[in-house]
Amino acid sequence: MASKEALKAAIHAAFDSVVENGPSYTKVYGAEIKQKNYVIFRRTTISNFAIGFRPGSTDLVIVPLDENNGNVTAGSPLTITDANRASVKKRDLQGRFVIKTTDGQTFRLSIIPSVPKIMAAAYQLPVDQKAEYDAFVALRDSLTAA
Repeated sequence: MASKEALKAAIHAAFDSVVENGPSYTKVYGAEIKQKNYVIFRRTTISNFAIGFRPGSTDLVIVPLDENNGNVTAGSPLTITDANRASVKKRDLQGRFVIKTTDGQTFRLSIIPSVPKIMAAAYQLPVDQKAEYDAFVALRDSLTAA
């Protein structure tokens, strides 16, 4: 497993590779954990994302990520602006940030300041992002205040 710093750098590089002017964004890592319960077993799906934003703006760019042995690849970015943002919740019952778009997409993101290596067993990427998390909290609070 790559170090926390190496994974964070790989996440930022993957974001920058698919988003125009990517380095100008503040980036934070988030994971979406979906569970389905069946009679005999429970299925858990983890999706990883890089969320980019600029201070003073309410626009978000969400980029899906795939990680394999420290190599991070980015999917197609989704830009969420005031025009296509349907709703925002600061926290749901599981403490996740929830954002919905007007075209029906919903993201339930767990974003924390430091993902411990033990959470890597739960398929979250272990990263330290205290400064980025604090900037994201300010943006989240401005989006949910309205």
